[in-house]
Amino acid sequence: MNRDDARRALREATVAAFDETIETLTGERVYAVALTTDDGAMSAGLCITTVEHYESKRSEADAAGDLASPGYDAYLRWDTAEWRDELAGWEHFSPISRLLGDSSDDTDGWFEEHIDALIAALAHLRAERAGALAGVTLFVSVTDSDETEAIENRSARELNPAELSGRFLSRYET
Repeated sequence: MNRDDARRALREATVAAFDETIETLTGERVYAVALTTDDGAMSAGLCITTVEHYESKRSEADAAGDLASPGYDAYLRWDTAEWRDELAGWEHFSPISRLLGDSSDDTDGWFEEHIDALIAALAHLRAERAGALAGVTLFVSVTDSDETEAIENRSARELNPAELSGRFLSRYET
């Protein structure tokens, strides 16, 4: 599979995983969707969260006294590890991740190309599912990377209207 085929497969996997996950949300309201990868660009996965899940996590944190730190609320809201569905629809991404593991090579800018492909897949998702994604923040995240915040911010700027990206971009301001 060449890189163009891989990008197409990534777009298709993103839409399929989104559609399957949305069907499981009985009455819950999605506020964020992200594609995640690792620092070596060896994987891709979809994460989705809802207002109801965030409020539940926030209530638990408040009861435990963890909300004393203003950054903790931002963590609960925006870190995909705390979301309702982390790596949703993994079966759709598994073949792509195998391909990424076989072909990743940062000597030719592979990591940047992979991030661009993830952003493009989310842009495609927004175009294909515009009604379901109205008011939903989209972004790309990278686990265990010094570049995570910069990549998240760049992707949020590119993928969202200003009213959505502004809230996301100011998430760590106190």
